[in-house]
Amino acid sequence: MRAQTRRKKVVITRDQAISLLYPIATFFNSVEMSRSESLAALTAAIADVRGPARKRLEHIGKPTCYADLIAAWTRDRKFLDARGRPRPLTLSGTNGFAALARSACAGRKPRTLLSVLIRYKNVRRLSNGTYQLVSPFFCATAGSKVAFEPIAYFLNDVTSALTQLLKNSRTSQRPHHFWRTVESAKISTRNARKFGAFARERSLIFLEELDDWLQSHADAPCASASRQLRVGLGLFSIYSH
Repeated sequence: MRAQTRRKKVVITRDQAISLLYPIATFFNSVEMSRSESLAALTAAIADVRGPARKRLEHIGKPTCYADLIAAWTRDRKFLDARGRPRPLTLSGTNGFAALARSACAGRKPRTLLSVLIRYKNVRRLSNGTYQLVSPFFCATAGSKVAFEPIAYFLNDVTSALTQLLKNSRTSQRPHHFWRTVESAKISTRNARKFGAFARERSLIFLEELDDWLQSHADAPCASASRQLRVGLGLFSIYSH
């Protein structure tokens, strides 16, 4: 089954590919790279990624499902202990993992979801046979494995934000994208490690606060999906020479 999943072919449309490449094409154009130079760079990049892979990509399905499942596990009283923390769950039972999966990810197989969560170290199996939530947010990398769909969502989110900024295509219907960074080019390797630990700790608190806001303001599913937006905030670390 896992081998079949890795061989799954994902098709994107020409328009989707153009959307992903638009910010890069804009950058090439701004530094006056010719069409032939731009195509040569793209060809070289494709040749590079088709070489020996450092990480193994695997398909896990829609990643928002896993985020919804973890959010329910951390908030729904049926799945919390007396202190209000996510409690270890049995696989079956009225308030077990299967019930949680059905409520958060209708139509997805609970065992398949659990397998992915365990593989990416979001959940661990305890000695008594129950399953414990390890991370309050879905982690999509573990060892040599990287989940494909979260990467696809990340690329789409980044390029959509950049494209809107580059085209100045703000509309009255949607909120405006923004871009904020903090950085310094005078940090030692030792302090960079300290910053990484500090940023992970502080960003987790920040993201939990934002997640609480999103969950408390989430609307009930409506008849027209076009009336609802996928809204959020993504953070990533910066390390470069």
